[in-house]
Amino acid sequence: MKNSYPKLKFVYSLPYDRLLTKYENKVFSENQFQEIKKYIKKLQPKWDKISKSVYRTLKEIVKNEWQEKEIKCYVVKYCKYSGISAPLTLRMEPDFDYALSVLVHELAHIIVGYNFAKYKKIMQKVKGRFPNETPMTRRHIYINFIELQVLKELFGQKTIDKIIKRNLALRRIRKAWQVVLAEENNLKTYLK
Repeated sequence: MKNSYPKLKFVYSLPYDRLLTKYENKVFSENQFQEIKKYIKKLQPKWDKISKSVYRTLKEIVKNEWQEKEIKCYVVKYCKYSGISAPLTLRMEPDFDYALSVLVHELAHIIVGYNFAKYKKIMQKVKGRFPNETPMTRRHIYINFIELQVLKELFGQKTIDKIIKRNLALRRIRKAWQVVLAEENNLKTYLK
């Protein structure tokens, strides 16, 4: 699929949405279907407008070719995380800029996974440079670094600052973001 990018299609799966809703101890409403369908109608054109830039930038940074012709992204109302890379899932998020940044993050996980041997080498470098960080933090140092580079291609500084502020509020990935923000220039050469 050289020089070609996948088509990303946002989809709704009632059983999957119901399952995640129950998992989050929320009450499933039959209206969720309509609510998410309306959301997808607004989200799809926003994604389509930036998709080629996202795919191109991810490909250039990671140096892996895209392997799919089509990617399905499930949109759900409730989920513990804002997004999941497999199956690609996006929690309905009223801030579309943030939703798109979550999608970039999950796509970074996907494209990195195409060449696991290369990913392992990078993770060894990250482990050597940050030996005291948890495996989760080390994994997200690389992914968040990639995400930040893509965000710089897509958004102005005000939007990037808003997204980073939100990410810094998430305890699970806060430390990785702090490292990326402090070490960004070093990581540019280090993670090649």
